Amino acid sequence: MTRTAFDAYATPYSVVEALLSSLDWLTGKVWEPCEGDGRMVEALQAKGCDVVSHDIQTGHDFFDWSEAQAPVLITNPPFGQIRRFIDHAFEIGVERMALVSGERLWACGKGLKQFERHRPTRFVNMSWREDYLGRGGSPDRMLAVSIWDRPHSDSCVYEIWQRDG
Repeated sequence: MTRTAFDAYATPYSVVEALLSSLDWLTGKVWEPCEGDGRMVEALQAKGCDVVSHDIQTGHDFFDWSEAQAPVLITNPPFGQIRRFIDHAFEIGVERMALVSGERLWACGKGLKQFERHRPTRFVNMSWREDYLGRGGSPDRMLAVSIWDRPHSDSCVYEIWQRDG
């Protein structure tokens, strides 16, 4: 399958809604460094957040930042760069983070090592699938969310979110 430029795929609205409704620390300044079509930014603003947003497609590569633009980061990063993304976010001072990812993010040797370095507070699978690749038909993989209340948690809670409606 040919990937889109910059591995850019819009986050399904159902995932955006479920994610943002689950965060009890969602206030103040939030950084969305992979804004894409802006749906996460709009949803964050609707929740009352002061959003700083960027995207590689508009000349702002996340990996060029040497300092976090806000203490909280929420995004759907390019999956092909997600491990590098996680490490970089915490290296530049992100304190809390929520990332959309594939459901098997931690299920490999590299994933385990990164999990031990930057253990999330919660790891969430969805009980539904979305055709976020826009190929039509049945989606072939599920999305997940990793949530960090700090750069490394002592333990990680596993959750499965149900789709509303």
